[in-house]
Amino acid sequence: MAALLVMFWNLENFFYPSGAERIEDNPKVMTWKRFKAKRDLISKTIMAVRDQENQYPSLIGVCEVENLRTLKNLIYDTPLSRLGYGVIHKDSPDGRGIDVALLYRREEFYIKDTSFLRIRSFQTRDILYAKGYSAKVEDTVHVFVNHWPSKLGGEKKSLGRRMLAAKLLEAAADSILKEDSDAVIIAMGDFNDSPKSAPLEHVASLINLSAKLRDSLKGSSSEIKGTHKYNGKWEMLDQFLVSGSVKGSVGILSFGHLLQDDRKYLGNKTRRTFTGPKFEGGASDHLPIVLKVEKKQ
Repeated sequence: MAALLVMFWNLENFFYPSGAERIEDNPKVMTWKRFKAKRDLISKTIMAVRDQENQYPSLIGVCEVENLRTLKNLIYDTPLSRLGYGVIHKDSPDGRGIDVALLYRREEFYIKDTSFLRIRSFQTRDILYAKGYSAKVEDTVHVFVNHWPSKLGGEKKSLGRRMLAAKLLEAAADSILKEDSDAVIIAMGDFNDSPKSAPLEHVASLINLSAKLRDSLKGSSSEIKGTHKYNGKWEMLDQFLVSGSVKGSVGILSFGHLLQDDRKYLGNKTRRTFTGPKFEGGASDHLPIVLKVEKKQ
């Protein structure tokens, strides 16, 4: 059986220009020219995955997207249009207006059910759930796309919010495994925490493959040791967690067009779209990750 290729990417405030934001000489907004440049870089990156992995992703989880219109512009008005991606999205109550979504190749992943898991005690992003049949692994696959609360206000103050998200994901995954202990589950996202943090370790029914990747990169010669660089340090915020019936390998996509020189801390860093009000012209402040999935025999 061929491997199922899954991709996740935080798209850093991927907003659709509208109204006054169309003014081209305003340095602080997403104009049409800037939107198209960012959109085309995102498309270019997804298309480039085939060169590295010999196939396009069947599933692409994304976060920090504004709305369905933004995503439709990406999959219908770029070279991605010939790959036949569908999209699952729902507006969340997040205060910044950013959501999670799932892109799926219709010829490779057949949607059976979708829902959005919501934390009711405060406004944040929903956890997207999709159940579908994968032609690649010839089995039903349960997918969760996450963007957990940030550390705004400090790690200790925000820890409880991420723990609530962890409990929501753990309960959903555990419910599926009680019905079918051999179920194929893939949870991906920007968890805004390290693989060894208390919230991630609370999701005990799933195996964190990104924890193994982070450990392997520590002693390697690779300059890229995570998915997001902050104050000169790479962090593994973007991760894949899978059920025990899944055999998979995780990698970071560090294409040259996603990086730039880090003049302050040396080495490379992600090429952002904006740094404050300054338009940098990059795709995102996060690097995408990929997972090759094979069900254990």
